Amino acid sequence: MSVDETHIDEQHQRLLAQVNKIIDTMILGGVNSKEVSEAIGFFDRYIKEHFSYEEDYMEKHHYPEIEAHKEKHHGFADKYLAFKEKVNGGAKLNDLIMEIENYLGQWWVEHIGKEDKKYHDFIASMEK
Repeated sequence: MSVDETHIDEQHQRLLAQVNKIIDTMILGGVNSKEVSEAIGFFDRYIKEHFSYEEDYMEKHHYPEIEAHKEKHHGFADKYLAFKEKVNGGAKLNDLIMEIENYLGQWWVEHIGKEDKKYHDFIASMEK
């Protein structure tokens, strides 16, 4: 699922590692507040850093579907904030983690696997 841009690929790999960490934690018996705090910190940073970098990259390459792509990023950020509010509101963590894991799995396939591939293909075609 590479987009042939090292920094973006590394960011995607960190996201996958975080998702796997959440899944592993669930398998080993559930999550605790320390792990939830670490995950929240990761996603706070990831959303700011990754989306900003990726959008700058698309802009630099004049990707024509950048606005639609940005809207998908905003949708992810909104969903994340809703999850974060549920956590802060005392939601049952194991149920919430399953919901998050399902959402992130879909995001991985739909966004990284399909949407990011679109800008990758566009940029690759322009560089030929």
